[in-house]
Amino acid sequence: MKQIKIIGLISLGFILIFSCAEKNPPRDEIPLIKNLLGRFETAVREKNAALIDSLTIAEAYDLGYNSTKILSDIYQDPDTGQFLKFGNREFFYVGSKGVVNCLIVSDTGDSGRPVEITVVKAYGQWLLKRFDLKPKESN
Repeated sequence: MKQIKIIGLISLGFILIFSCAEKNPPRDEIPLIKNLLGRFETAVREKNAALIDSLTIAEAYDLGYNSTKILSDIYQDPDTGQFLKFGNREFFYVGSKGVVNCLIVSDTGDSGRPVEITVVKAYGQWLLKRFDLKPKESN
């Protein structure tokens, strides 16, 4: 009877250890996600559709996300629209999926438009999957 209790406690210990093992994703992914965001920001600033497409996973096209859509969401008016940066970037990721919440900032006086970007790790690299504008919060 004592052996059964000991085996049960050991089993419970292993279950707890393995269930808590993946609470925090590996930190070595952080620079890779930041690199993707930096390249994406540069591509948007340069209106480089080919680079944006190269940073986008193929499944995104089936969902309606491509460089043309992303650039029109950001610039709104392709002739007069401006883009400065993605401000207030915060990202969260678990395993091979992440979410970036940030603001589309068009100039230094702009408070920004909120956007949520979904990123996924595929083929050994992080790629864009979704680019969703969010309603601007009213104060």
